[in-house]
Amino acid sequence: MNTTLTLVSDQDSALSYLDKARKHHTQAAIAKHLGVGVRTISRWEARQTSPPAYLAHALQQLLPFGEESPAGTFDFIDLFAGIGGLRKAFEQVGGRCVFTSEWDTYAQRTYAENFRDGHPIAGDITQVQAADIPDHDVLLAGFPCQPFSIAGVSKKNALGKAHGFACETQGTLFFDVARIIETKRPRAFLLENVKNLVSHDKGRTFDVIRRTLTEVLGYHIHYRVIDGAHFVPQHRERILIVGFREPIAFDFDALPLPPKGEHKLKDILHRTDGSEPVLPWDEGRFFDYKKQRQQDKYTLTDNLWLYLQNYAAKHRAKGNGFGFGLVKPGDVTRTLSARYYKDGSEILVYQDTRKNPRRLTPRECARLMGYPDTFRIPVSDTRAYKLFSQAAVVPMVEYAAKLMVAQLNLGEKAPEAIEVPKDIMATTRWTKEQLKLAFHLYCQLPFGRLHSRNPEIIQLAKLIGRTPGAVAMKLVNFASLDPAITSTGRAGLGNAGSLDKEVWAEFHADWEKLALECSLLNAQLRKEKLSDEVIELDVAEQEGLQDFTGETKRVVTEQRIKQHFFRRAVLSSYRGRCCISGLSDARLLTASHIVPWSSDKINRLNPSNGLCLSAIHDKAFDRGLITISDGYEVVLSEQLKRNNDAFVAQIFLPLEGRRIELPEKFIPSIAFLSRHRNEIFIDAAGQ
Repeated sequence: MNTTLTLVSDQDSALSYLDKARKHHTQAAIAKHLGVGVRTISRWEARQTSPPAYLAHALQQLLPFGEESPAGTFDFIDLFAGIGGLRKAFEQVGGRCVFTSEWDTYAQRTYAENFRDGHPIAGDITQVQAADIPDHDVLLAGFPCQPFSIAGVSKKNALGKAHGFACETQGTLFFDVARIIETKRPRAFLLENVKNLVSHDKGRTFDVIRRTLTEVLGYHIHYRVIDGAHFVPQHRERILIVGFREPIAFDFDALPLPPKGEHKLKDILHRTDGSEPVLPWDEGRFFDYKKQRQQDKYTLTDNLWLYLQNYAAKHRAKGNGFGFGLVKPGDVTRTLSARYYKDGSEILVYQDTRKNPRRLTPRECARLMGYPDTFRIPVSDTRAYKLFSQAAVVPMVEYAAKLMVAQLNLGEKAPEAIEVPKDIMATTRWTKEQLKLAFHLYCQLPFGRLHSRNPEIIQLAKLIGRTPGAVAMKLVNFASLDPAITSTGRAGLGNAGSLDKEVWAEFHADWEKLALECSLLNAQLRKEKLSDEVIELDVAEQEGLQDFTGETKRVVTEQRIKQHFFRRAVLSSYRGRCCISGLSDARLLTASHIVPWSSDKINRLNPSNGLCLSAIHDKAFDRGLITISDGYEVVLSEQLKRNNDAFVAQIFLPLEGRRIELPEKFIPSIAFLSRHRNEIFIDAAGQ
């Protein structure tokens, strides 16, 4: 396994956040937030003891509002923002929000609590002049869906009111999106709405939207109805409309949709086995940690439960399908609706035969929509239910965001001609050497950074005499060859040629050759020596590297280049997060080999032989204290489970059976995982 820094760095981060938080909060306030005593805070400040590493994030949450958003690879605006589902998805692929509009005061409060910006939240978008909105690359809008939804149409029909574009208060809000697009001309936009938008008014509503975007505004659009059940345990079909100012080879199939059914209700329910994470910002509103169960108020009263059963029975007798939706941990729920706060009837969680079912808690609703536990809920339960019912499914939007950012900024002018060695770049067409360099870079970049403004893509483009846009497109094309995509029957972008496939196959057969050959090509093009490559390695990557074969200094240099490539390939595939804990501090992450480096020379650099793990999880995996099942679930050794150490109980025991976060590409090989269980895992070895 690769050598990494120790967990002391994480403690240092916690102390750093504590020092910053003390500039804005008293010791008592911090102590209450963390659930510790004031004397404990004093000891941490005096450096007599150190705060636990896992408190770093909770301390970070205490930092003040009003800080400018960090620079992103592109800027976007968030219209009809709600509680920020679209924004969260696009921030996760490198974007920066420069303008927000949302009129609902409860949504504004929730949004401001979770996104700490320098810019204010604009209210009524109809009162905002398009010229006053900052320039941006991408426009996001989840424009109001009530006029187009099945429930909204039924209600307005019953009341004799107009709907669709005839609805003066809501239906025309789409045209506020259109006027902003017309004025600001962003490179791209994403609009999110209900599935029924396509069929509303026999398709005439969507036809007006389509013609406005294409014929009037001149954008090239792509749309698809996607079920949130691909990403969360909830059937929630929404239409995503993606538009580009320039013609783009965009394809929703370039990334595979995860199979439905992988995510179950149990993944989002409060854990009653003692492993429910303590969230100080929830202040015990939703979960009783002493009793290890959700608060009793979410269980239906006898009267309400009897009413719902009678109501369902009455409609069954009439042959109708109305009734409550009772779900168990292994199920996928119905769509969370705006009326959920009334009785929770569409999603009732079964408890047992002796106890009435219950509603989801607002925290569980947040999880059901794909929001992390760090997302704060500062409003009442009633308001929270409404807000989450109107929110976007974050991982579903992130799926589209990854596809979009790969296509931004294509079509710029080619750089000035550079002198390229003739024996490497022989023709104006893509050569095998160029493709090797492109594939080498593809392996080391997250999908969200496959765009033409990425400095590494720009640098490679200059080296090989291509435009950054052409290189970005080539990197996206390689995704269509990924087995994770082709195994689902999808064709990706469909632009990968025979030479692309040859390069893919060649280096999947010999990863070490890929790393060294491409480093040599890069060095030759930059007119540098191979040994200079080592200078670019991070300190963490240079520490502890060994000459495994006992050869020359040149081989040691090559060894470092190989490990540098493997680390970047694995960390980028997992988006820089530990697949078990979610830790995202690169200083504390390891590109951990499933089958050890010394045991399989052919697969030393194969990213499918890697897991992104925190230092402590890497050590446990390396020593065989934990392993991963074929279903990608964490398995603890009996030796570890018998350990009476309090730290082990807190950090490791809750992991049993937890499914790891799978990477975007280079999914861990089942064969490698099997070898780890049979050859490394302590239980299998009988130790």
